[in-house]
Parts: sequence; C-alpha cells; structure tokens
Amino acid sequence: MALVYRVEETHPRPGQIWALKELRPASSSSEEQADARRQFSQEAGLLARLDHPHLPKVVDYFDESGRSYLVMEFIEGQSLEKHLEAAGRPLPEKPVLHWMIQVCQVLDYLHGQEPPIIFRDLKPSNIMLCNTGAIKLIDFGIARTYKVGKKKDTVAMGSENYAPPEQWGREQTDARSDIYALGATMYHLLAGSPPPLSCLPGPLSPPRSINPLVSPPSEQVILKAMAKDRGDRYPTAKEMAAALAGCLASLAVPTTVQPVPAIRERPCPSCTRPIRQGARFCGYCGAHLGGPLQGVLQVLGSSGTGWEMPLSKIPFLIGRKSVVDGIHPDLDLSYYDTRFVSRCHAQISQQGGEYVLIDLGSANGTFVNGTRLSPHTPQVLRSGDRIIIGRVHLMFRLIV
Repeated sequence: MALVYRVEETHPRPGQIWALKELRPASSSSEEQADARRQFSQEAGLLARLDHPHLPKVVDYFDESGRSYLVMEFIEGQSLEKHLEAAGRPLPEKPVLHWMIQVCQVLDYLHGQEPPIIFRDLKPSNIMLCNTGAIKLIDFGIARTYKVGKKKDTVAMGSENYAPPEQWGREQTDARSDIYALGATMYHLLAGSPPPLSCLPGPLSPPRSINPLVSPPSEQVILKAMAKDRGDRYPTAKEMAAALAGCLASLAVPTTVQPVPAIRERPCPSCTRPIRQGARFCGYCGAHLGGPLQGVLQVLGSSGTGWEMPLSKIPFLIGRKSVVDGIHPDLDLSYYDTRFVSRCHAQISQQGGEYVLIDLGSANGTFVNGTRLSPHTPQVLRSGDRIIIGRVHLMFRLIV
C-alpha cells in the first residue's frame, strides 16, 4: 500500500538519511482510500510510541497533497527473504536461531504493551537483517491491538503461508498467532521452502523431511510453534526464546561421532571437508550437493507471489472442488475462479524423474508460458514456467 524512499534531510541536520514511506492510493474509491489511510495512520501511531532496539524508530508522520508520509530510521541491510534468495539454499541453523531469538524479544515487547500489539504479518520479507547482524521488524500495516472479549478480527489479513488457522477469519488473533508465524518463518529459512497453508487438511510435513540438516531440537520447536490448535503452541514469545536458546546450546555441545568408513565419504566441492555419501547439503558450509529437487506451485497475485504449495504427492490434481461429485483436488482453485476452472482441470505427474503437466480435457484449456496444451498430452515443466488455469496464474519452481 506504499512506496519507500531513501531520503536525505536538508534542515536542521543536513546529510541525515531517513526512510520516507509514502501512502499511494491503490484505488479510485474514496472509501478504499480512506481505509488505506486509516491503516497507514495506525502503523504510524503504533510505531511512534514504541521504543525497542529491534524496531525502526519513527521520527515524524504527516499528510501533504492528499498523501500520507511516515519518516523513520533508514536500515542498512536486507530482508531475510532477500538473504534466502541470495543464498539459493536453506540458511545455516545457528544464525537463524540467533535471529529468531531476537524476533522473540521484540514480540515479547509488543505483546507486553497495554493493550497487547499483535503483529499479524511476520514473515522473512518483514524481518530486516542489518549490516551489524541485528534484526529489525518492519511493516506494521496490519498490526492490531488485542481486544478482550472479541470473538474474531474485523478483517482477516496476513500472508497465507505464515498465517495460523485463526487468522483466516475464524477467531481473533492473539500473541500465539505471532508464535505460529514465527515458527512458519523459521520453517521457511531452514527448509528453504515456505510451509503449506494452515487451513489445508493433514499434518505438517516436518522440516527435516525437506532439509535433513535441521537439528531435531529445532524441528520440535518449529512443530510446537506451528500447532494448529493454539493451545498447543508456546504461550509466550519469552518461552519460545528459551526453547530456541536450548537449541543453540545443543548445537554447541560436541557429540561422539562413530568413525565413518572412508569409502562412504567424499570432499565437499565448496569447502573440501569430508561429507557422507548421499548427503544433499554439506554439514559445514551448507552447500547444496545435488539430489532430487522438490516441485512447488506458486499462486501469483497482482503484486507477485501470493502463496505456494509443495507438490507433496504425485499425481497432483488441480481443479475445483465438488462435494456432490466427490472431487477434492490437491490444489482447489474454487476461491479464485468458479467459472473457468474445471473440476478436474489438470494434473501434475512425474515421468523419467521430471515433472509433467497434463490438461485433463478442460473446457477452457491449460496454458504454459502462453501456449495452450493439447489435452491429455504431457508437457515437461521447467523451473520458472508460468501456468494459466482459468483466470488463475501459477508459477512452477524446483527447490532443494
């Protein structure tokens, strides 16, 4: 809902650098513009009265020429999302644990306000890693105060892969909702892939099933934080921070390792240290060593990726749910398009170790990179391929 500029102050402190956030009308509707301004003012009001080392300091906010502006501390660094993209693989566990403990500290501060402030949009792109190594939590556009006695939030907002079940409009979010999002963020950073939506049926795939280098204690912290029943999560950020500190301590304790026969070891091509045969990542430097890649489908919105779903089973049916006909696609697009998506529209299978997309004779066709597929004819998918099904735009990706 806004653009952020790097600006320089001319008076009274010439040369001082700030971040200037400008609210830009995304709609011609006066009602929607007023709602956007309300959200922007909410963020400004929240941040102006907060003071924590892991939050950017707000120094001013004002309106001019019909637009709203927020002046805040300029952060030298990049988001954890950009950090993950640059790495091209899951991030090493120790720094992730240090960062998540810092996030717990700022969440504990927010939840301790009167009334408590619930962030509601914790994810890698909203956590900035400063050049100093410290983290800053940014973008309070949908944060809200907890209201005692209220059954659910007025508006269900957030980012799908990190939102707990209660944030889908069913109940009011509370501190444990941020705990879930923190667990989901940690899952993404250590597994290299966002977790599936919390509203999907079935248990959560453990992060070690994607990246075996994740330690068992860290995996248990993630699974507890991401429990669908919030009563099973950590009740406070402080308790989760203590659990994460325990994970760090366990990584520091030397373990007795049985000697591995030389024939089962090989040098890492990046750091040359010995690694076991069949390993997908180097345990020393984290380099990807090859092996099978996991397919994921990203549902694209107007501003890019909305959320993504791993191809956890094959064949993988894409279509529109029909309870009457007993059709339950693995990716149900009913929410996005009820007119142009067929009930059994397309299917992803594997042939010869490659993912293939097959149109199942849909009325409106399946398109890959702008070309319509011939019905029932497999099309090999490459990472980055754009898929159109009805009015829904998807992207196929391969991840480690």
